Amino acid sequence: MAKDLINQTLYYRRFKIIIGSPLWRIYLKRAYRKCIEGLRQLNFVPDFNKKDFTCLLSGAGNETTADEFIKFVIARNRKAGIIIIDIGDEQIEAVKRLVQNKYQSLNIKVKQINALDLTSFIQKNNIDWIETDGFLEYFNTESLDSLLNVWNKILKKNGFITLREFASDGMIGKLIDYFRLWIAKKWLGVTIYIHTKKGLEDIFKKNNFKFVSGSTLIPTFKRYSLIRNLR
Repeated sequence: MAKDLINQTLYYRRFKIIIGSPLWRIYLKRAYRKCIEGLRQLNFVPDFNKKDFTCLLSGAGNETTADEFIKFVIARNRKAGIIIIDIGDEQIEAVKRLVQNKYQSLNIKVKQINALDLTSFIQKNNIDWIETDGFLEYFNTESLDSLLNVWNKILKKNGFITLREFASDGMIGKLIDYFRLWIAKKWLGVTIYIHTKKGLEDIFKKNNFKFVSGSTLIPTFKRYSLIRNLR
């Protein structure tokens, strides 16, 4: 994901109309809950109460998403370590202000960084939970494979991942993808990449993840819960 592909100011200010709304908060609360519940289908129950529980929000988007993520985590473990990253200047500055004004006493780190460079910032086997939303579409197939390799390195042995992502399938999916590409380029000023459901899940398997998926209100926007395949 190249930084020069993102018109940061245009993206942040226009997309904030959507992800800064009360409906976005409602969506996130449900998405987090449903993804965590999905882990049970993999016979996995996350232990949020671990003494050293550490989580990563990859691609914050804006302060609203960061706020909901922090609240979800500290409701389960107020002493958890929370890391929030994004590549955009305005996004990161907004999240820093949020943390300074509202969560200064908590163990929260905010970092502007390309997700592909996370191993330069986070030690191996250090993260219990990685959460992201609509983030993978900013990576082509090759860079997405690299990202999952990075995630594999920083996750703890029993670490897990939750995400929602566009994964197209069939003619309806192709039509939705066409409009998404146009909106992303013309309205948000960003370049996104299309991933089919099969293609996305093949990359998960290639990188040694077991997963379950679920539906959302948008036909091709899928919910995923992943754990490392330790067999």
